[in-house]
Amino acid sequence: MNPVWKRYIIYSMPKWLQWLANNHVKSHIQLLEKYMIANPYYVPDIEHLENRPDDFLIGLIYDEDFLKSLSNKGLSVWYYSNFIDFLDNLEPFTKKNKDLFYLYSALRKNIWWYDRVYSSLRSQLANKFEAEGRRFRE
Repeated sequence: MNPVWKRYIIYSMPKWLQWLANNHVKSHIQLLEKYMIANPYYVPDIEHLENRPDDFLIGLIYDEDFLKSLSNKGLSVWYYSNFIDFLDNLEPFTKKNKDLFYLYSALRKNIWWYDRVYSSLRSQLANKFEAEGRRFRE
């Protein structure tokens, strides 16, 4: 288990559960899968994401405030992890919530897309953090 992803999931879970309780997850997943087919090479730009806190699916893997709260060692652990590490840490939490399980299954099914999106976000954030003086890449 990745300690940074585990901490992030625990930190984010209340917000995720609230979103899951108030939204029809299957409809959102179906729309997103259509978007993935239409935009297979999409990569986010963090400058445009900062004003979209309601974008739940990107918010699953992107919380700049959480990342800024990490030590340089924590940032290093985060930086050298991948999206599969996130899914491996999320999986135990899916056993008690069917909507979270459905979301997890969709993420796993479309790993090709989410891994690329996550890699792009991670690279952009790492560059931004280093420009702000953080040192965590070894």
